[in-house]
Amino acid sequence: MRFFLFNDTAFEFIKVFLICVEFFFAAYLIGYSTFLFIAVVTGSSQLYRKRQQDRLKNTILKDHFVPISIIVPAYNEDITIVENVRSLLSLDYPLYEIIVVDDGSGDNTSAKLIEAFEMLPIRRPIQRKIDCQPVEFIYEAATQKVPLTLIRKKNGGKADSLNMGINACKYPYFICIDADSVLQKDSLSKIVKPVL
Repeated sequence: MRFFLFNDTAFEFIKVFLICVEFFFAAYLIGYSTFLFIAVVTGSSQLYRKRQQDRLKNTILKDHFVPISIIVPAYNEDITIVENVRSLLSLDYPLYEIIVVDDGSGDNTSAKLIEAFEMLPIRRPIQRKIDCQPVEFIYEAATQKVPLTLIRKKNGGKADSLNMGINACKYPYFICIDADSVLQKDSLSKIVKPVL
């Protein structure tokens, strides 16, 4: 009688143990399959997004860029010009230059730039591809990582200043911003995407 009781107890213990193992493996398989499902869905969506960007040519490789000239026409901008140029010098882009064209200002626009960036006078020929007022003087900053040029010319208006900036550009692409404007750090990268 005791022999059969012992077997029934052992049998019940084994039965409970197997049920516990069954629940453990069921929970493990559900958890593992859920993880795999989420990983596949996430990976597929990222792969789809990357293929769409590649198809639309909407990605820029880090070693591909277009050199850009930034032209800043300025007339009586001595209050904002230094901060504007500082923000342009901090842009996140590998190759660009800044050309500030002082359109015969009556204030200290040129003097403030020369002092703030330790600019030195230079003799630099400028091609006259587009007609504009004559140059009075040209300064460049040798201490900046980005080439910074100041061109002072006789007053001729904003369009004339832009013409002077285009004449002085080293690079084939240029943009123009006002002397009281500020660009986001990644603006140039976004601007050149259609070109690339």
